[in-house]
Amino acid sequence: MNEVKPKSRDTETSPPQTTNERRGFLSSAAAITAAALGGLLGVGPLAIGLYATVMDPLRKKTTPQKAAGSAGATGAKEGYYFVAQIGELDSHVPRRFTIVADKIDAWNFMKDQPIGAVYMRMQGEQIECFHTTCPHAGCAVSYELESQAYLCPCHNSSFKVDGSKLEFSGSSNPSPRGLDALEVDVQGTNVFVKYEDYFTGRHDQVAK
Repeated sequence: MNEVKPKSRDTETSPPQTTNERRGFLSSAAAITAAALGGLLGVGPLAIGLYATVMDPLRKKTTPQKAAGSAGATGAKEGYYFVAQIGELDSHVPRRFTIVADKIDAWNFMKDQPIGAVYMRMQGEQIECFHTTCPHAGCAVSYELESQAYLCPCHNSSFKVDGSKLEFSGSSNPSPRGLDALEVDVQGTNVFVKYEDYFTGRHDQVAK
């Protein structure tokens, strides 16, 4: 990923508009244009419709593309993201990997942006993969080597290395379920993950 170098401050220039400022300007301009047309034609609903049509692309949130593969990896199934080489996985200690994907909205294309993270390890011939989001309230869990458990820093949720709920003596585990397991597909030495986000606070694992 290329570095973004700061521009020189040797000369004073007007600060560049941010993306939100540009979109705010476009939003205002579109609203004024729609209102003017509506006034000329005497049709209020038409003005509202014009505004909605013009502004719909601007209001869209940036979302990850459902493109298979990344970083030159090939052979992925639809909806799977390249995560690592199989040789990077440990057979005992889960390792955290960041999921990257291209993001797009109405005007921008952003390549290889982080969209989430997973923990993976080898378990025999199989690969265990868990979402880093705690199913209780959405905080990010971390793996603690000393206790050999996934711990949530927010509300004391804890999970065994296999993702199941863990009860520590003297404390309750508020998570309604174990860590969310994710599907893995191995193509050669490339490891792909079907990365999805799930609703928190539910007993069942339901994708958003």
